[in-house]
Amino acid sequence: MTIRMDTKPERYMKLDNAQKYDTKIKTDGVRSISHFLELRSLKRALADIRGNSVLDAPCGTGRIDLLLHERFTKVVGLDSSEAMLIIYRGKEHIRTGILGDIFRLPFKNDSFDWVVCHRLFHHFNTDELRLSLLKSIAQTARNGVVFYSWVKTPLAHREGSRRVTVNLHHIMKLINEADLVLESVHYAFWPFQPKAILVCRKRST
Repeated sequence: MTIRMDTKPERYMKLDNAQKYDTKIKTDGVRSISHFLELRSLKRALADIRGNSVLDAPCGTGRIDLLLHERFTKVVGLDSSEAMLIIYRGKEHIRTGILGDIFRLPFKNDSFDWVVCHRLFHHFNTDELRLSLLKSIAQTARNGVVFYSWVKTPLAHREGSRRVTVNLHHIMKLINEADLVLESVHYAFWPFQPKAILVCRKRST
């Protein structure tokens, strides 16, 4: 099976577009409210776990970095875009940002207590890619993974776009195939938004 290495749209490979992206996630209005709800659900999810180290993959420009630093002693970011990493490394405090492919992570097994994968899973529209992603991050995690997904709700579902909602029972099947166990789901704004944070523990732990 061949997995495409480039997990970022081409536009995010350019520095000026990465800078625009970093500015966009901080804007006021509806996007700011959505971002707040998203981070609140992630904060609830992180309260459920224990550990000292975390891999943020993909880290982008550091959308969730400050929240991770509140919870973990060691935070490492990985991204497939050097442009994103330039901004990530240049933020308020010293950041460790590594260029790499999330499907072939450059770390030994169990290198981090947890791996957080924020805002990537929902871009994949095939189970092959979704499962490959879960297996890759699970292999690098000692305890488990936390990942962001768009989950179908009675009032929120989307098909045929670059962001795809997936039935929770179907996601649970993929989680099981990745040798993970779903522990909790934290919705950003149930049932009006599909955004959700899923906490999964490794089956062998």
